[in-house]
Amino acid sequence: MIKAKKNKYFNKLFRWYIKRLFRKHYFRIHLAGSDNLTLDTGNKPTIFYANHNNWWDGFTAYYLSNIFLKMDDYLMMDIEQMKKYSMFKYVGVFSVDRSNPREAISTVDYAAELLKNTNRCMWIFPEGEMHVQDHEPIKFYSGITKITEKIGNVNLQPVAFRYEFIDEQRPEIFIKIGKGDVIKDAAENRKDLTNYLCNKLIDEVTQLKTLVQNKQLEKFNIVFHGRESQNKTVDRITG
Repeated sequence: MIKAKKNKYFNKLFRWYIKRLFRKHYFRIHLAGSDNLTLDTGNKPTIFYANHNNWWDGFTAYYLSNIFLKMDDYLMMDIEQMKKYSMFKYVGVFSVDRSNPREAISTVDYAAELLKNTNRCMWIFPEGEMHVQDHEPIKFYSGITKITEKIGNVNLQPVAFRYEFIDEQRPEIFIKIGKGDVIKDAAENRKDLTNYLCNKLIDEVTQLKTLVQNKQLEKFNIVFHGRESQNKTVDRITG
């Protein structure tokens, strides 16, 4: 596996790069459910688990946890993608190879070691691969439950991502954070916990879709402004 090898200088550069990237490609980032965050300042880590339907998901996750929430964050990435973007290890990304059971177990052990008795956070996409937006059904691998079992005391926080064109030339990102669950013993009901977390994320994804499609933008806080869309300039010229 490819382990994380955080570098504070690379992270500083990467933070600047991410802001520049979002400013260029997106109009705004919207966030709902920030009051559901149950982050612990003591020795209790957080696992953010999210749907995975866009190449931008990892960057969006990094923006939320590292830049907006200022957390010590890590992210699990598929081995093939990690081989192509190995420099991500310097901002806390590490690989998982689900096709190799021994390597997958090593990743579970490594993730638990990173998080146990800390207030760090980690991102995981339990579907295991990228899907198109609104695909059904959403199914989880059991890795998130196995990691939870090894940690023993962890906050599990569901996060839904959605990317839409609304009234602007550039697309907008919508994020919804669901209520977290503090899990102290996952060993007895591993299958039940995996299904519970999957259904919980499905609910968040569905609620986010409804909010966006009904344009209930007042439910969100704007946490990032990108470059002004060209339609604003056209409106001023023609208006």
